[in-house]
Parts: sequence; structure tokens; C-alpha cells
Amino acid sequence: MALPATSALCSIFTLLIAGSPIFYSPTPRGFCSNCCEIKERDDIKFMLYTRKNPFKAQNLYLSDDKRLRKSNFNFNYPLVIYLHGFSESATGERQSSQEIKDAFLKTGNYNVILIDWSAMTAVPWYANAVENLPVAARYMARFIRFLVQKGFAAKNMHLIGFSLGAEVSGFIGKQLQEWSILLPRITGLDPALPLFEDGSVNRRLSPSDAQFVDIIHTDGGILGNPEAMGHVDFYPNGGHALQPGCARQEIANNRWLGILIGCSHQRAWEYFIESVHYPMAFPANRCEPSKLFGTCRDGGNGKAFMGYGADKRLRGKFFLDTNGEPPYGRNTLGGPSAYRKAASLTLLPLQWQLQQQQQQQQKQPNNNVTTQSVQQNDTLIDVVVTISAPILTTTKAPKTTTTTTLSSAKETTKGKNVAATGIGPSEPVIGGTSGSGSKTNLAR
Repeated sequence: MALPATSALCSIFTLLIAGSPIFYSPTPRGFCSNCCEIKERDDIKFMLYTRKNPFKAQNLYLSDDKRLRKSNFNFNYPLVIYLHGFSESATGERQSSQEIKDAFLKTGNYNVILIDWSAMTAVPWYANAVENLPVAARYMARFIRFLVQKGFAAKNMHLIGFSLGAEVSGFIGKQLQEWSILLPRITGLDPALPLFEDGSVNRRLSPSDAQFVDIIHTDGGILGNPEAMGHVDFYPNGGHALQPGCARQEIANNRWLGILIGCSHQRAWEYFIESVHYPMAFPANRCEPSKLFGTCRDGGNGKAFMGYGADKRLRGKFFLDTNGEPPYGRNTLGGPSAYRKAASLTLLPLQWQLQQQQQQQQKQPNNNVTTQSVQQNDTLIDVVVTISAPILTTTKAPKTTTTTTLSSAKETTKGKNVAATGIGPSEPVIGGTSGSGSKTNLAR
């Protein structure tokens, strides 16, 4: 007989291990005799964030029309749904959920729903968490169906999952299709490997789960699954540990265990976050797979972009190199100095029309840095920084000039197009390769 959910043994505790929060429960959730009873409404929370409430979540509930109407949920904005991994929480500081949320809200008008299912992913009960995936996924799928029934267009949804959350996303996609709802995109960030080895019945994320499934592999063979499981699979730095900079970063923070466990795994969501700000930061080449894991038989040809800017027509495996510290992408607009300058400010875009007007009005030479103060009614910002020079330079401004503007019209317009539509920018399509090495035509 399962323990009641109100039992003290079913409580969730936060532990700090090497400075990182870990969520622990004395007893697992599940259906075993010594498990805590699963209460979906309490164990799975849907936390809404928008620009009107970027820091304080509004909890939404399945079939609760009144709460949905009173919330800041906007049916005209794209919806990003994010699922954290094992031992994480949607509210944990310096963890993937909050970082993902901040990235999207700084980039455009989005509804961001963080699914907190930490009660079902608490340490050390990994096997139980995997066993409970179908139960958790069905409840999450019912909530998505509820939004669709209330009038939200499924075509404007983007489901993103990290590690164990990526595998749950596959369950959700399959369940929704049983109700005739096909998600337009699922992004898997280093999908979990333990208990999801190739051929395992637990493995559920696949290209059939959405119209477009893109995967980023960063810790293949340890915590992440190295097998290709999407329409397009990206392998930065070979897709395995150690990712560049991990050893130096973890030693500097006195987190020796993190060198082998954690750092390379979380690089997947760190790379993705950077791609939200800079959709073309991670150019990649098609990789003809060799017999050696993480290497290419040929150098590759055909440009693509890893992360948020990935073209939905891509097929096959792609390889790229990254930097060992932010900016990780080697095509980040403005180079490291511009990235660090931008990272020190809160970046939020203006409306698409305003950007176009500014680009028409600003006829500055490529190496000039100009500045403009912009007022905008928004919770997070009053100043928008735009970049028009590929490399920052310093010029003396007249005394009447008060601010600094930085931006490239080409990069900015593509970035805004992504924020406005919720899909990646249209780039030249590239032929992909199947597992047998045969080329496929991406044009639809």
C-alpha cells in the first residue's frame, strides 16, 4: 500500500552539493508498496511567466478556466513549455528552468510555462522517475490539450526538455497525437541515457513525436544519450564529455565531481540559451558519421545553425566546435566584447516595425558606435541595446549624446523574426544524411 502524500517521508528537501541545489526525498513517488502516492495536481505544477510577471510565477491548473482567464496568459503570443531534468526544480537558482525562462522573456513576448515535476524527479529515485514517465507525461499532455481546447493554436507551441525532461517530451508528443494534436517542435537538450539505452522500451523521444524534433548532444555516453533520435541531431565538440572549459570552470569553483558529472551535461541548455539571444551563434556542418563516435568521416558541407535558429527542414547529423566560455558560439554577433557588454544589460527588443524604422534612419558607417535612448513600457527594461558593428569600437560622441547603441540590421531582423513567430529564421536548406549515409532532400 502506497504511503499517503501527506506523510513526512514524502516531503522534498533541498540539499546543496558543491554549491548546486539538489532536490531530495526520503521516499520515492510511485505505485510500489513503500512509495508515496502520486498526486498529479500537487506533484506537477504549471508555472506561467510573461513579461508582466517575469519573476513571480502564476500557477495554472488543468481544467481551471477561471484561473487561466485571470492570468497573464496571452493567446496571441507564442508558448514555450520547458521540462527540467532529474534532481532539478523549476524554481532552482542557476538551474536550467529559470535560465531558459529569462532568455525567452528578454528576447520577445512569450508565454513561458515551466513544468515543475521535482516531486517525481527527486534524488536518489531515478529508476522510479523513469518508471513514472508515462503517468507524468499523460497529465502534462492533458494540460496542453486543455490550452488547445480553450483556443490556443498548437502551431505556436514549442516543447523543450532537458535530460529526463527531454524523454518526457517524447511521451507527451505521442499522447497528444492520440488526441489528434501534433506539436510543431520538440527540442531535446542532451536526452538522458541511463535506462534509455538504444533499444530500451523506455526510450520514447523520436522524430515521430512532433513535426520537427531537434536534439543537442553534449554528454554522450555518460548522462546523455549519444544516439541520433531527432530529425536533426547536433554534436558540439563531438557531443561528449569533456565539453570545452568544463575542467577549468569546475576546478575554479571547487566542484571536482562536476568535471565528470554535470558540467558537460548542462552545456546543452547553456548553448541553447545563447542561441535564443543569437540564433546564428552556432554554425554547424553536416556530419557524415564515421565508425568512431563523435567524429566525421568527411569534413562536412552545408551550413546549418544549432539551437533555437535551427531550420525545420534540416535532416541528419551536424558537427560544430564551440568556445570554452561565454560566448560559446563562434558566430556570436559582435564577438566576445560585444557579448559581455550585452550580457551586462537587460536586452529586450522593440516591435518589429520600430526596428525597421530605426534601421532606415541609422546610416552610420560600419565601425561607428552610436547611441539612442529608447523608452518602452515593460517590466524588465527601459533601454534596448542594438548592435550595428561586427566588432565594437570606441568613438567620441558629441556632448549632447547620452547613450550607446550597438547593432547589425541583418542579425537583428532575423533575431526579431524568431521572437515574433516562434520559429527559426529561414536559412538555405541543407541535405541531410540518414544512418545509412544516403542523402535526403530537405525542401518540402
